[in-house]
Amino acid sequence: LTGQRVYNLSRTPNSQVKQTLRISYEDASKIPLLLDTIKDEIQNDCDKLIPGRLHAHWSNFEDDHLQVVVDAHFSIPPTGRMYHDNRQKVLQAIYNAAKKTGVHFVVGVAHAHTK
Repeated sequence: LTGQRVYNLSRTPNSQVKQTLRISYEDASKIPLLLDTIKDEIQNDCDKLIPGRLHAHWSNFEDDHLQVVVDAHFSIPPTGRMYHDNRQKVLQAIYNAAKKTGVHFVVGVAHAHTK
């Protein structure tokens, strides 16, 4: 343990929920609306959201999908029932936003291309 940081999560007052989403290329034009809807859903459903600490961005082009990252910070400790209940609210908010905007997630594992 020498030279490594040790964190006591039970004493940390804030938590983070970060999700990487895999979006279909067919839904590229819907991504701006998806991002706005995700932010709205999280802000409406998660009352412990830290102001200014919610980010949702299109982050990358991948071979078989577009990558979107949602990163939200909350004034909830990162352990225990409150954290897990809040995490579930965030995931539900993301799902609701996808349904509202008609965006489809890419499921499955990307396969390496062979030459």
